[in-house]
Amino acid sequence: MTDEESDFWNFDVRRCAEHLFTDLVSQERDRLAPELAKLVMQTDEGATNDSRSPIEQHFRREGRYAALGLCANDLYDHVDFCKWLGQHRVEESPMGVAKWRMAWLVGKWVVVKFPADQRPHAYTLLLELAQSDELLVVRIEALSSLMRCIDDWDFDPEQFAPFLKPAFECITNVLAKVDMPETRMRVVNFLSSIVQRMQREIVPYAESIISLIPPLWQSAAGENMYQTTILVLITKVIEALGAQSTSLQSFVAPLVRHSTDLTDPAHVYLIEDGIELWLILIRNATALDSSLMELLQLLPGLLQYSTETLRKVLKVVEGYVLIDAPGVFHNNGLAIVEALHALVSDTNLTVRATAAGYNTLNMIVQCVPFEAGGKAIIDSNVLWTAFTFIVEKKEAELALVHHAGFLSRIAVHYPQLFREFVLAQEATLASTFAKNWVDLFDDVGNVAQRRLFALGFAVAIATTNDGILEALPLMVPVWNEIMSDTGSSLVYFSDVDDDLPDDYGEVVVAENKRRQLLLNADPAHKFDIKHVLADSMNECERLNGADRFHAIVARVDAADFEDFKNQLS
Repeated sequence: MTDEESDFWNFDVRRCAEHLFTDLVSQERDRLAPELAKLVMQTDEGATNDSRSPIEQHFRREGRYAALGLCANDLYDHVDFCKWLGQHRVEESPMGVAKWRMAWLVGKWVVVKFPADQRPHAYTLLLELAQSDELLVVRIEALSSLMRCIDDWDFDPEQFAPFLKPAFECITNVLAKVDMPETRMRVVNFLSSIVQRMQREIVPYAESIISLIPPLWQSAAGENMYQTTILVLITKVIEALGAQSTSLQSFVAPLVRHSTDLTDPAHVYLIEDGIELWLILIRNATALDSSLMELLQLLPGLLQYSTETLRKVLKVVEGYVLIDAPGVFHNNGLAIVEALHALVSDTNLTVRATAAGYNTLNMIVQCVPFEAGGKAIIDSNVLWTAFTFIVEKKEAELALVHHAGFLSRIAVHYPQLFREFVLAQEATLASTFAKNWVDLFDDVGNVAQRRLFALGFAVAIATTNDGILEALPLMVPVWNEIMSDTGSSLVYFSDVDDDLPDDYGEVVVAENKRRQLLLNADPAHKFDIKHVLADSMNECERLNGADRFHAIVARVDAADFEDFKNQLS
């Protein structure tokens, strides 16, 4: 019985009897298992001399085979199933019952006791039973047992590689014969399992698999659960193809739109699988065609749709930005930033959701040149929102560090925008902001983030705003700490996506390479903070004049400032 069937055993006489039988053997294993093993190990030799009628012989054989499969876990130590399989030939029987039962038995025992060196024998037998000349019910059960083999922990892709072509042929032929959506779903899931486990081995067959999608999708019209299995299959194929999947963008984009368009009623059932497909497609893309660029208009709505899909939608945004930031922002930048602004300003969200939103905003600032992204940052008002959170300090420090980190990122990448924004603030407001900003430094644990804060402070002092300059005595000890930590400039924190599967080595290169390049270019690692500080101090003196500059510096603790000068020199 399958897990689903076992839940309803008490509504069916046969299943009820099987349940009683397995419970009895399990409870009295020591007494019954040896006797049951003797019974099931009997061969069919001498059946021609048996006085019983053929139908009686069939029923006895069927009973032995059923007992062998149902009690596989209890017969583990008493039966050598591979030896049994070699001694029992696949026979003809009424309605193919014997062949169906043989295929069923392999599926039962492969997860219990089936040595690795005997697996090819099982593959051969099951694929023979899945051939076109067999009854459809036998073929489907053979494929079902084959999937149990493939899903098993001990499955070896290299060992199965010679059987890959006939397996695809059998599945394709069965799909052409079955009509019921439930059965088609089951067979499509078989195909997805093979693609997932065989990885790059399926590349030669990818075109054939993709050719199945249009008729499958057409047959699944109105069948939402069936459509989800098709989306999962396409996702697995794209994962296996890696960068080669770029050519499929125009083919897959309409399916993504149908699944994720909030105006399409189908999105209620398909949105999660649609977003997953979209994400995998973007991760493995080497370029973006017009069909994928057109999907950008869906992202603002999806960012506000549900917290359950939020994390992956943010990953989709990041994926786009990593590939072609200026192109993405040309027509859709403001709408995306406004949606992200609404996200990070929502105090009802968890800190983790806020952090995820700011991670995406930080990546946008890193990737999008000021000429392309600066206006969207200004018009969306996200800069003022982060500033206000720091000034009011109503949230916990754990949440505020994300607002402060974004402002630090703005200061480092868009320094002119940041300085103009700060200069426009009233001195008292700017003073509160600067002091709270510096106070949050101690709540930052990541070395790269601490360096980013310190670089942001350095950019900020190149101003004439008294409120910012009042915080200089608080900033100098921070800079001393960063400069004295000579190893921190050599520490790299990986920004590769932890959602990417470990077992797709070649496949993750496209996305991870882009993230690694971004990491390498991060000023938190790349910039020499001593040079930045020296330039900022000189600019501060130029803007404020020598006399005023020396009066500002005089507020700094003498020992701290002496240490600062020594480290700069």
